[in-house]
Amino acid sequence: MAINGTSAATEQTIKDLQSRLDWLDEERRKQTHKVTELDQKLTLQEREIAGREQRIQDLERQLSSLNAQIGRIPKIDNQLAQFKDEIVQMIEQYDQRRIQSEAEMDRLRRVEQEALARELAALRKETNAIPQLQNNMELRIAEEARLANLIGKQKTEISTLRNKQEAKVSEFAFLEEKEKLNNRNITELQTAVVEINKRWENAFSRMDLSNSAILRLEGSLQGITDKQGQLQESTKSWMEQIQIGEYERNQRLEGWRRVLEEQEDSMNRFNKEFIKFSDQYKEAKMAVQTLSSWQEEIEKQQRESSEVLRVEISRMESRWDDFRHENDKQWRNQGVDTEQRWNTLNRHEREVREQIDILDEKLRKLEQEKDLLWRVQTAQSDALKQFPRMWLEEVDKAIAQNPNRRRQPTLVPVREEFD
Repeated sequence: MAINGTSAATEQTIKDLQSRLDWLDEERRKQTHKVTELDQKLTLQEREIAGREQRIQDLERQLSSLNAQIGRIPKIDNQLAQFKDEIVQMIEQYDQRRIQSEAEMDRLRRVEQEALARELAALRKETNAIPQLQNNMELRIAEEARLANLIGKQKTEISTLRNKQEAKVSEFAFLEEKEKLNNRNITELQTAVVEINKRWENAFSRMDLSNSAILRLEGSLQGITDKQGQLQESTKSWMEQIQIGEYERNQRLEGWRRVLEEQEDSMNRFNKEFIKFSDQYKEAKMAVQTLSSWQEEIEKQQRESSEVLRVEISRMESRWDDFRHENDKQWRNQGVDTEQRWNTLNRHEREVREQIDILDEKLRKLEQEKDLLWRVQTAQSDALKQFPRMWLEEVDKAIAQNPNRRRQPTLVPVREEFD
C-alpha cells in the first residue's frame, strides 16, 4: 500500500512536473513569440530611428543651409546698407548736379539779361538823341520859314527902295537939265549912282540869301536915302556953295563907296554863311531822313529783340518746367521703386525669420522626440537584458522547490512598454 501510495504520489508529481513543463513550454513559446515581436518592434524602431536619423541629417543639412543663409543675412544687410548709401549718394549727386545746372542756367540767364539790358540801355541812349534832333530840325524848319518870310518882306522893301531910287535918279536927271552949270559934277554923280545901282543890284541878288545882311543893308539904305535928301537940299543951294558942296559930295561919295564895299563884303560873307547854312540844312535834312530810317531800323531791332527775348524766355521756362516735371517724376518713380524694394526685402526677411522660427520649433520638437526615443530604447534594452536573467532565476527557483508542494509557477510580469 505504501508502494502504491508512493507510486501514486510519484505519478502525481510527474504529472505536475509534466503539466508544469507544458506550462513552461507554453510560456517559453509565448516568450519566444513576444521576443520575436519585440525583435520585430526593435527592427521597426531601428528603422524608424534610421529614418529619424536621416530626417535629422536632412534637417541638420537644412539647418546648415539656413545657418549659411543666416550668415549671409549680414552680408545682405551690408549690401542693402551699401545699396542704400549708393542710392543716397546718387540722390545727393543728382541734387548737386541739379543745383549746379540750376545755378548755371541762372548765371546764363543773368548774363543774357545783362547783355540785353546793356543793349537796351545803349539803344535808349541812342534813341534819346532822336527827339532832340527832331526838335532841332523842327526849330530849324521854323527858323527857315521865318527867314523865308523875312526874305520875302525884304524883297518887297527892296523893290520899293529900287522904285524910290529910280525916282531919285529921274530927279537927278531933272536937276542936271536944270543945273547946266554943274553938268560935270552931276555926270560924275550919275556915274557914281549908276555904279552904286549896279552894286546895289548885285547886293540885292545876294541879300536874298541872308536875313541879317538884309537888315543891315536896310539900315544902310535908310542912311543913303537920308543922304540923298541932304544931297537934294545941297543941290538946291549948289549955286551958293559950289565948292563946299563939291567937297561934301566927294566926301559923301567916298563914304558911300566905303559903305558899298563894306556891304559887298558883308553880302559875300552872308552869302557864304547862307551857303553854309543851306549845306547844313541839307545835311540836317539828310540826317533826319537817315535818323528816321535808322529809328525805324532800331525799333524793328527792338521788336525783334523783344520777340527773341520773349521766345527765349518762353523756351527756357518750358524747358525748366519739363525738366522739373521729369525730375519730379523720376524722383517719385525712384522713391516708389525704393519703397517697393524695401518692402520686398522686409517681407522676404520676415518670411526667412518665420521659416527660421518654424525650423527652430521643428528642431526643438525633433530634439524632444529624439530624447524620448533614446529613453524608450534604453528602457527596452535594459528590459530585454534583464528578461533572460529573470527567466533563468525563476526556472532555477522552480527546480529548487519541493516537489511535494503544489503551487502555481511564478509568472514573470511583462512591462506594458513591450506591447
